[in-house]
Amino acid sequence: MDKLIIAIEKELGSNATAKEDLDSFTVDAVDSDESLWLNFRAGDHKAYTLLLRKHANVLFSYGCKFSKDEDFVKDCIQDVFFELWNRREKISQAANVKAYLFKSLRLRIFREQSKWNNSSSFEDSFLFEDDFNIESHLIQEQTSKEIRQKLQTILTGLTQRQKEILYLHFFEDMDHDGIGRTMGLNRQSVYNLLYRSITTLRKKAEFINFF
Repeated sequence: MDKLIIAIEKELGSNATAKEDLDSFTVDAVDSDESLWLNFRAGDHKAYTLLLRKHANVLFSYGCKFSKDEDFVKDCIQDVFFELWNRREKISQAANVKAYLFKSLRLRIFREQSKWNNSSSFEDSFLFEDDFNIESHLIQEQTSKEIRQKLQTILTGLTQRQKEILYLHFFEDMDHDGIGRTMGLNRQSVYNLLYRSITTLRKKAEFINFF
């Protein structure tokens, strides 16, 4: 992802365009998302770059759940951060920076894909890929091929929204608020969808000891 970061910084005219410069930009424990966001909005290039470095990989992983075209996903991430910088003075302080970035990427992918897709429904236009190996988080010591195949079959039967909310909950460790902001759902809808998704797994995967 360093090439993506360098490309964005070059486009914005930052001095941090060499890989050795980027390597010196490390995120300290005190560099919370909130403080970085505040400084970035004030025009701090370093804070902006740190935000990008901190979230680029997880954004890329999330974006690839909607499209297998890695270059397309990288372009969308780049567009998100270009827009952030260009609109920094108009952007308010984000209550949840990670969720803000995830939602921005989600919508960017939707807008770009919809240009050549006749479907107007986000849920119909995107296949949230079910190859994110959630079984590695759920199976514990039970790693037999048969169990993995059974669980993969169960995951394939889930709706796209169910798979997405499970990914955000288990892999991105998002709370209900973050999930709601990312997926555009209110708190009750998040609770209901997550509950139904986990319940479905429990009922269909009784052969696995989890939760």
